[in-house]
Amino acid sequence: MYAYTYDEQTGGLLLTSSPLAFSKEPRPVYYKELDILGFDRYWNYAKNDTYPYMWAEANNYYYRGRKVAQTKGGSCYTAPGITVLAEPEPNGEPLRYVDIPAMVEKNSKMMDGLVQDTIKSVYNTYQLYRKKMDVFYVAFSGGKDSVVALDVVQRSLPHNAFMVLFGDTGMEFPDTYTVVDKVQKICEDKGIMFYRARSKYKPSQTWDLFGPPSTTNRWCCSVHKTSPQILLLREVTGIHDFTG
Repeated sequence: MYAYTYDEQTGGLLLTSSPLAFSKEPRPVYYKELDILGFDRYWNYAKNDTYPYMWAEANNYYYRGRKVAQTKGGSCYTAPGITVLAEPEPNGEPLRYVDIPAMVEKNSKMMDGLVQDTIKSVYNTYQLYRKKMDVFYVAFSGGKDSVVALDVVQRSLPHNAFMVLFGDTGMEFPDTYTVVDKVQKICEDKGIMFYRARSKYKPSQTWDLFGPPSTTNRWCCSVHKTSPQILLLREVTGIHDFTG
């Protein structure tokens, strides 16, 4: 990803033109995370998740450009240790939300340039491989990254040149299914083929058979995503050993 700085005015991030040597992956922090970790013992904030309050890089918490706290340890059964490094607001005043609309506006010129570069890259890649592939498709999860990827692809290619494929594990969050339903409707309105691939086995059956998924036995992706998607693509293309 590109380098960034923290913007004290909006509480958000400002992209710069320099790529990072490695990604620090800042994430927005909403009140529920603060509550779960125990920050409500130290800071005053409204219980509203319309916008985030700050950003985190791993276990470091940044508020309007200042590192204000750090966590250490913790598990599903024990609370992490919290070190408050600075008061976010003077005299215990309420935390201010990150002004997301203002942050987006400040980054709009940089983002527009990145989007145009990406659209060109997607189109050129399609032209390079279109005679070598049996099918082009967007693997859609319903998450923010795949929503952006789909938007870029549909702006880059003819809508009949690719399809969208959602691997439905049957174990997604309700919010994910809400997004998938909305995106499917948009695709249908735009003439983009949208497919849902689902295993013939219910999650309750596979959990009984394999046990809970783990880092050493992550069967859920192969059983409920990869295999159903491959089977559906074979059916759609009519080609057993398709290239996509």
